Amino acid sequence: MEILVAKLLGLLGLFGLMLAGVLVPVRLLQADSGALRYRRALSLCNSFGGGVFLATCFNALLPAVREKVADVFQLLKISSDYPLAETMMMLGFFLTVFVEQSVQL
Repeated sequence: MEILVAKLLGLLGLFGLMLAGVLVPVRLLQADSGALRYRRALSLCNSFGGGVFLATCFNALLPAVREKVADVFQLLKISSDYPLAETMMMLGFFLTVFVEQSVQL
């Protein structure tokens, strides 16, 4: 029972932090006095967040995908020097960008 309470409290805490993280920038950008300064700060924060996701991709996800592709190749007795893991990841990235851009139009 204690684990369930801890999980629920963690879930509520994470929800509150995420909600604050979304609403604070919106509130700051609505203020007329320092909107330009806040836009620059938010732009820098977005760039930092993008770098974190890119580093996570290269340091954690790409090696895992390479390992799984190698396991499948070994299981199917296929030998190839083509970088299939990287191609699949880039196709997924471009598909995500395409869907995001088409929805924003």
